Amino acid sequence: MPRGRSESGSVEKPARKRRRLLAAAAVLAVVVLLVLPVFSTLQPGYYGRYPDLRVRMDHWRTSTHAKMSCIDCHVDPGAGSFLSFAARSVPAFYSQLLFGPKATNLLQAPDRQACQKCHTAYRQVSPNGDLLIPHRAHVEVLHIQCVFCHKSLVHSANTRGFNSPEMATCLKCHDGEKATNKCDKCHTRKAVPDSHKQADWLQVHGARSKTIDCGSCHNWTPDYCGDCHKKRPPTHVGNWKENHAAEARQRGDGCLVCHSMAKFCKNCH
Repeated sequence: MPRGRSESGSVEKPARKRRRLLAAAAVLAVVVLLVLPVFSTLQPGYYGRYPDLRVRMDHWRTSTHAKMSCIDCHVDPGAGSFLSFAARSVPAFYSQLLFGPKATNLLQAPDRQACQKCHTAYRQVSPNGDLLIPHRAHVEVLHIQCVFCHKSLVHSANTRGFNSPEMATCLKCHDGEKATNKCDKCHTRKAVPDSHKQADWLQVHGARSKTIDCGSCHNWTPDYCGDCHKKRPPTHVGNWKENHAAEARQRGDGCLVCHSMAKFCKNCH
């Protein structure tokens, strides 16, 4: 019996060891198959495989955020956010291996909580001192996401070729109704010139534009003249055809701001 037990024991011990090794190998394989995708999708080089993201990654490399990793900005603080990203990254990683990169972007736009890991909401004035930007009012009171204003900050240049908010973005809210659009409420060095307050400014501004630098205030848009002149005036709606003659007599030469030819009326009448 002692010998039998010894023989039996000598057979069972390697079997148990082999099962443990197989179990450990299976666990290791699962860990590798799960960890590798998450680790890979957090590396900037991974997104160079996506044709639609290559240019965006080039912008990132030359931006002020080049030392920040993907996880710093695109994964919100907390274990829950990281697990949510991991759950998306695993299938996306293997899909990319099997079927090639897709146009969809795995990383989501940064939440303001991610931005506030480094940036405070205390800034009140722009670096050049011209703009009043109460960040706390925008971020902590109104809960506006940072990327709403800073959408071209890191991964793309805006229409003017640099990575800072454009005035057109500001005017989405600062339209005179949702938020003030008075120049001196946001700009410390700009206010409505006295010439713009003259009663006949609409009539004479075209001629005055030849002697003054309109772009010093209006160059935030590439076509600041066209932005107004391509729009139909508020008076030209509804039953305008019935009332336009009386309106024209009341306005006098005001119609000639747009309809600059004196024979314009004769084209129809």
